[in-house]
Amino acid sequence: MSRKKISQPDMKILWGRSGSKCAICKTDLIQEKKEGSGYPIGEMAHIEDENPTSTRYNHEMMDDERNKYDNLILLCPKCHTIINKDHQKYTVEKLKQIKKGHEKWVEESLKKHMPNITFAELEVIIKHLMGIPTLENGDYVTIVPPKEKIEKNDLSPEVENYITIGMLKVKQVRDYLNKNPDIHFAERLRAGFVNKYRELRKEGLEGDALFYALLDFASNSSPDFEYMTAGLSVLTYF
Repeated sequence: MSRKKISQPDMKILWGRSGSKCAICKTDLIQEKKEGSGYPIGEMAHIEDENPTSTRYNHEMMDDERNKYDNLILLCPKCHTIINKDHQKYTVEKLKQIKKGHEKWVEESLKKHMPNITFAELEVIIKHLMGIPTLENGDYVTIVPPKEKIEKNDLSPEVENYITIGMLKVKQVRDYLNKNPDIHFAERLRAGFVNKYRELRKEGLEGDALFYALLDFASNSSPDFEYMTAGLSVLTYF
């Protein structure tokens, strides 16, 4: 039986594309604490099971493949229990369809909420980000065009779609930053992203996993689509 750990990159991609929500019931999988922070309550379930006695177990699949993003679906504890008790209904193909449909729903929900983002949502997100230290020794960072970012970081079409959605509000982010009386405000905000980017790269994240980790950082790990879209617009700007 496979008991190897799921890698950080696979976790980041799964949670990012799932919008931190259960693929079946759409429940938010970040439990908020009173002080404002949150902790995950979701479970990363195997589509082709890791239990050799399961009808969803694939004897030809390698253990490393079993713990990859492609074979995982993000669920709440209740739905995870349900799919494990009803293999006849929740077949491998059924779970793949559910996962694909859910991730499409997340993308469409971001697109739907993006036009509604105002300075109020940006205020919440940027207030969170402004607690990040500035760059050492005045390092300067150039803003790279989205298309160049996609090519340089070998990002998938799914991430490209997210960036396209984020571009819808880039002008509003720019207007928000320009209205701030602090002339160093935008640079300090950019510094927060650069520091986080460097930290995540040191952890071995790259490509899609790095993007979704930065999106999680930008939106303060919120499963709320309003704050996710605000975080996405700020991330896309920088």
